[in-house]
Amino acid sequence: SPAERSAPAFVFNGDFVDRGDHQLEVIGLLLALKVLLPEKVWLVRGNHEDRNMNQKYGFADECTERLGSEFGPKVFDLVHKSFDCLPLGCLIADK
Repeated sequence: SPAERSAPAFVFNGDFVDRGDHQLEVIGLLLALKVLLPEKVWLVRGNHEDRNMNQKYGFADECTERLGSEFGPKVFDLVHKSFDCLPLGCLIADK
């Protein structure tokens, strides 16, 4: 089982969005994995987990285009609230 203590842990080092056609699916999957396995999945904030970057490079537009003018901006805002909680770095094996 992935939740077992001996199961591997995974670190995802930022830039989850603004990277292609499946950015909504990618961030949705990563956030779902974090909820499902909070002690095994670690999300680290990169330079694209920034509101200004996402408005410039297309994530804001992608949310609106794919989710509509009412729901898209709400999702964009909620995703950014989660980005604001991400750490800027992590230690692996005390390094």
